Amino acid sequence: MSTAWEGMLLVDKPAGPTSHDVVAAIRRATGQSRAGHTGTLDPPATGLLVLLLGAATRLAAYVPAAPKVYAGTFRLGITTLTDDLSEPVTAQHQGPLPPDGCVREEAARFVGSGRQIPPSISARHVAGRRLYRAARKGVRLDAPDSAIHVERFDVEPGEDAGSWRFEASVSTGTYIRAIVRDLGAALGCGAAVASLRRTRIGPLDVGSAAGTIRLEELEAAMVPLDAIPLDLPSTVLSADHSRGFVHGRTADTDRPDGPVAVRDAEGALLGIGEAAARRLAPRVVLDRSTPAALVAGRRAAVITSTRSSS
Repeated sequence: MSTAWEGMLLVDKPAGPTSHDVVAAIRRATGQSRAGHTGTLDPPATGLLVLLLGAATRLAAYVPAAPKVYAGTFRLGITTLTDDLSEPVTAQHQGPLPPDGCVREEAARFVGSGRQIPPSISARHVAGRRLYRAARKGVRLDAPDSAIHVERFDVEPGEDAGSWRFEASVSTGTYIRAIVRDLGAALGCGAAVASLRRTRIGPLDVGSAAGTIRLEELEAAMVPLDAIPLDLPSTVLSADHSRGFVHGRTADTDRPDGPVAVRDAEGALLGIGEAAARRLAPRVVLDRSTPAALVAGRRAAVITSTRSSS
């Protein structure tokens, strides 16, 4: 088996490892040292993790980031430090839980644009420090709220008292744990996420993701460099202008001002240009002259996938 590991790789992350753990395992399995994810999943969460390998790492700012779609469960009546069940319960509601109609009505209020304070245990930076690192050392940092958009937040009661199922579609930067935390606060009983699975990011679906880090499954889940979906308009350059673009020269363009995906006449992605005043200037130029690292019979570590719905 011999594969150029360069492009986008979709992985169905299991519960347990961090997103960085998954990236490290992919590097070991493929021999491609240039690899990174486009957005983390918490260790207890499962589902779609998008990785970029080789020259594609330079496209991270331009790949689809939203909407993010999640499914999972939460439990009413409890509060934890992490807003999920990965930590012991810090408070337990005494008395009856809100009726189903009240839960649905309150959940509907979260749909739309608003602002959200991230969980105290999260990767958000505050004053140059990660919130989770500061919290683990007993340091409380007051994180500012940020703008979010919730496109959909559907909830249904589960089989056990206080257990609820949900599906949500949200903007990038939105924490499902914070939505559930704030729902519990609004209901006056507390709430925490019990399970969380990311099923989709924009056009990318977990159904196309690799569930293990076996080379044959990774190959099937690879999106080649030229086929990576980008949240950009595109333009095609002639052979002469293509050569000029990769050597840093500008060209005429009729594209509106802003970033543009630039391709040659055969559809190969040359990089990202910036259109301004009817001129196209190179901003990201992909090096297509040398092949990415090749795999030569490496033994792949296996991460067992969690494919059952939450």
